[in-house]
This record gives sequence, C-alpha cells and structure tokens, in this order.
Amino acid sequence: MFAEVVLSKVSSEIDKIYHYAIPENLRGKIQVGHQVIVPFGRRQDVGYVVGFVKEAEVTRVKEIIKITSPCPLFGKEQVEFAKWLAYYYFSFFATALKLMLPPGQKPKELSSPQSRLKSPLSPPGIEGKEVKVAETNLRLTPEQQKALEAIKGVIDQGRSEKFLLCGVTGSGKTEVYLQAIAYLLTKGKNALVLVPEIALTPQLIQRFQERFPGLIAVLHSHMTLKQRNQAWLMIYQGETRVVLGTRSALFAPIKNLGLIVVDEEYEVSYKSEKSPRYHTREAALKWAEINKAVLILGSATPAVETYYLAESGFYRKLVLPQRIDQRPLPPVEIVDMRKEKDFLLSRRLREELKEVLAKGEQAILFVNRRGFFTLVICRRCGLVLECPKCSLSLTYLPGKGLVCFGCGYSVPSLVCPRCQGTELKYFGVGTQRIEKEVAEMFPSARILRWDRDAVSKSSSHEAFFSAFAQGKANVLIGTQMVIKGLDVAKVTLVGVVSADFALHLPDFRAAEHTFQLLTQAAGRAGRHHLPGKVIIQSFYPEHYALQAAAHHDYESFYQKEISYRKELNYPPFSKLICLLISGSDQDQVKKVAQELANFLKRREVQGLLGPVPAVIARRRGQWRYRILLKGKDLEEIRPALAETLAKIVVPKEIKVLVDVDPVNLL
Repeated sequence: MFAEVVLSKVSSEIDKIYHYAIPENLRGKIQVGHQVIVPFGRRQDVGYVVGFVKEAEVTRVKEIIKITSPCPLFGKEQVEFAKWLAYYYFSFFATALKLMLPPGQKPKELSSPQSRLKSPLSPPGIEGKEVKVAETNLRLTPEQQKALEAIKGVIDQGRSEKFLLCGVTGSGKTEVYLQAIAYLLTKGKNALVLVPEIALTPQLIQRFQERFPGLIAVLHSHMTLKQRNQAWLMIYQGETRVVLGTRSALFAPIKNLGLIVVDEEYEVSYKSEKSPRYHTREAALKWAEINKAVLILGSATPAVETYYLAESGFYRKLVLPQRIDQRPLPPVEIVDMRKEKDFLLSRRLREELKEVLAKGEQAILFVNRRGFFTLVICRRCGLVLECPKCSLSLTYLPGKGLVCFGCGYSVPSLVCPRCQGTELKYFGVGTQRIEKEVAEMFPSARILRWDRDAVSKSSSHEAFFSAFAQGKANVLIGTQMVIKGLDVAKVTLVGVVSADFALHLPDFRAAEHTFQLLTQAAGRAGRHHLPGKVIIQSFYPEHYALQAAAHHDYESFYQKEISYRKELNYPPFSKLICLLISGSDQDQVKKVAQELANFLKRREVQGLLGPVPAVIARRRGQWRYRILLKGKDLEEIRPALAETLAKIVVPKEIKVLVDVDPVNLL
C-alpha cells in the first residue's frame, strides 16, 4: 500500500500526486487528510495525504518521514471536491485543497502539541443527542407551506435535489430556510447557509441563533483569525449543527451535510477573486452532489442563467409571489432627472423625505458611489485627474484630498498634475455629498452614513445596524450594504439617488445588475405594518430594467433580457472563459496576449474575442489585456486552453489569470 501525497508548495512543475511508501510505524495510523513530511529531491517538504494505491508509479519509492497533524484535516469527499475545483477553474490542485484547511494556518503550525484538534471519527460534540429548536408562532402562507413540504419530501427520501426558491422581497424565504433546517436536524443531518458578505447582518445572525440556540457556528471575513479558527474547530469536532457564513464557509468541515442554502444566489460577491476563481453557486451545486444533499438557491432576483435553468427543469422552481400577511409591495416612482435642476435630490424625493421625517419614520438613501465628488477636471487644460497607477478617475474626499478607490493612492493637494492649475471642476454624486445636502435641507435629521469610509472596525457593521434599527438615526445614507438584508420596521421610504451608474457599463450583465440592485433597494421599504414608498432618480427612465423594477416584475425583465442574450449568444446560451494578462510593461503584456491569442487560433478555437485592453486598462501599476473565449460548453474550449497554457512560455513578470464563468469583465 502506498500513500498519494500532494505537496503544499504551489508550482506548475510539481502540481501532481506523488506516491510514497508508508513506514512500519505509520501503518494503520495514517489516513486521508493527514499532513506529513516527505523527502522531495534533496529537501524535505510538507504534503497532504489524498489517497492510497496498491502499486506505485515508480520503482524507487521514498518513505514518508512523519505525520505532523494530530488528526486528518479533511476527508475523501473534500479531496474529490478539490479535484473538481482545480479541473473546472484551471487551478492548482494544492491551491484548491488548501481551501479545506483551518483558516490562516500555515503547515508548521499544525504540528503544535497545543492543538485542540481531535479525531473526527468519534466527535465529542452534539451529534446524536436530542436537538432542541426554539418554537415559533409564525404561521406560514400557503405558498411557504407548499415550498416547505416539497423540501421536506426530498429530505424524507434521502436524495439530492436542486431547488430555486423565487420570492418577492419580504415573502418569507428565510422562514422557509429556518423550518426546512429544523426538520433536517430531526433527521440527524446538518445544514450550511451561505449569504453574500454584504447581507450577513447582525439581524440575520441573531435570527438563526434564536431559532437554533447553541447549534450555530458563524464564519465570515470580518471575524478575526482567532475567531474563525475557533468556529472551524467547533464545526470540525461536531459541536455545531448549522453553519452560517459567507462563501468561504462552503469549505467548513461539516459532517453529515444534508442541506445547503445559497441565499441571494445572484450576488457577484459569491465569485472568488483568488485562485481557484470559483463561483459559490456552482461549487455548492457540486458539493451538494458529492454529499447527496439538498441544495436551495434563493432570491427575489435570481441570475438570468439560474432562472433559465429552472425554466428548463434543471432546478425545481418554488415560488413565493406575495409578501407575508399580503402586505403590498411598495409603489415605485421613477423621477426623470433631465427635468430637475440645482439639487441632487429631486423635488419629489425631497417632499417624501420631509413627510417621512415629520411622521417620525425612517428613510434609506442609496448612492452607488462613495466620496463627495467622483470626477475632477482641470478647468485650465481639461485634464481628468486620474490615478497614476490605475485607469480610474480620482474621487474627492473632504479632509483627504483626491483618492483612488482602486489602489488606495491619495494626494492631499488639489492641483492639476499637468499644468499645475488650481481651478478644478468637480462632478458626480457620492455618499458624502448627499450627506451634506440632506443635512443642509433637513437640519434636524439624524443622519447616518454607512459606507467603507465610515466602517473601519470589525464591529462597525453591528454598531451601524444597531444604531439605525434602534431609531438613533432616521436617515441612512450608503452604498450597497444599506440595501442588502436590512429589515427595519419603520423604514417607509427608499430613495435611489442615481440609478444609472451601472446601467451603461461595457458588460453584458449591466442591465441585470441594475434591475437586481433597484429591486433589492425597493424591497427595504414597507416590510412591516407601515406602508412604504420608493423613489428612483434616473436620466434614462424609459429603460426596460428600470421599468421592470418599478413594477416589481422579474418575469418581464427576464423575457426581455433572455431575448438579448440569445441574440448575442451570451450566457446562458454559451459558456465564457476570460484570460487576463497583466504586467508593468504595456508592450510586453500586449505581446504575450497576442501570442496567446495566436496559439489558440491555431487550435481552431471558435468564439475567440481579443486581445484588447481591459476596460480598466491599468490597475495598481499593472497594464491589463483581456481575451474572451466563448463556446457552447466548456469542454469545447478546455482542451485547447489547457494545451496553450501548458506549452506557451510566459515571462515571470507577466501574469496570466484564467477566469471561468466570469462575472466581471471590467
């Protein structure tokens, strides 16, 4: 018997499985998932056991030196998952496997004698014991009950199934999740609930903890490394039954997994920006398949690709068409800003805001850009002031000067770098500018600005939400984080200050993203006993995405959008792979990009677009070119791309990133 070992170091030259002999003293002890020290060439390296074989590939086989983890860190299922991630997303196997390891821990740290890790084969946790779930007096609507019964039926049958839970904002999707999980726990299975980073509010965490006291583990990036390690350890040892977290929680060591929920599955934050560049939705689908678990994708505004698959029968569609207690969806009014002058807030929005404040209610103003002014131009020479390291305009922040949100570059002096002129013209709308205008118009308003500039500490999100929920502020101004997951009873007005920012970006998903953003924003108003209203300000009020959002009509938006996608052969009618070539020397980057394109063309790859400069042509001092590959399915493209990446010589100073199913083409 020989052990299959993957080295922890990442390199194209050693990204493979090596065979090692098992010494006498380790036989019967070593398992899949153990971290080991192995001889490799003239040195010793850290590796991980990923399997066993009866015969080795080579005749002279070296022995494993020792085991350095107190117990296996992952199992056979995680190995299968990592192999799929590496294959599908063109990643190194070792890189994918490291997603399964304890957060932030380096190999040498795992050999510490103080490690609390215990064998997962007989966890000392709560599995097998009676599970107490808090009772709820909430009565489900007929549609909620129908959806829940469908999910429970599959759980009873013990088979894997894929659901799309489509429901308008405020229709009670979360309650369906909670009751499905409660039923699952009685069957001895465990659950994983994934939410976008931006939607993981203290309110949501509290709701799960109240329903499943003592059974919840939370994992997200705002936790400290120590907190994440403690949560990982609790999950590993079976001390929790339900894991709630953002995309990285997908790799938590949950045993006996029976249900995966991906809430707001359309969110772009579900796409990893580091290798492997996985999409949580697709990865969760595979992980559910491996575990024979139930998968629920939920959203009021599902991705066009997801809804298309549901319409085609790939997902089983469950619909919640009405809000709880038949509360009406808030009426939406679109204001044509071409007819407005002088103020950033239209006359209608000012009137509604005045009325809301007079009634003692609360309002949310959504602005999709941070800062005060988002574009600065020199009056003397006409130069648009851009970051010297990025192809991005600088944003003016009071007290900080001009700042680049791409790389963090800042300059305190307000001087044109080309002509040294000081007469600068400011344009654009940012959160800080709206804050100032509201304060001037409504001096008595208690304003809270919630954006990345205001949030600096790990606990700030909790503090901001708590302050607004308790009524300490009656006007909340912010970016996307203020419209995702917030459920505050006294919010009766939502104002979208500028609906057009993302509408005309050079991205085929621009209209979809705009519709989703506006629909989610509208969903924050009138969620409880008080009726709500939504004002959307736009220079393009006739656009179909805005009109559909104003009528809360996903179906009409989908029909319009899917016809455009079909005509242009974009997803879901094709699959995309994007190559991003970057480096500090623009000519060299362009040359390598062209060589890659030529190599692919010789392999008769159809649907090759580029190379062209990226929309953001320079970022953090790196020039960027893109090649887009479009095919009916990935298997049409994969062989030629794999051969190209294996054979073409890329200089060390040039990076070539492969992004399968990209969500950002900027």
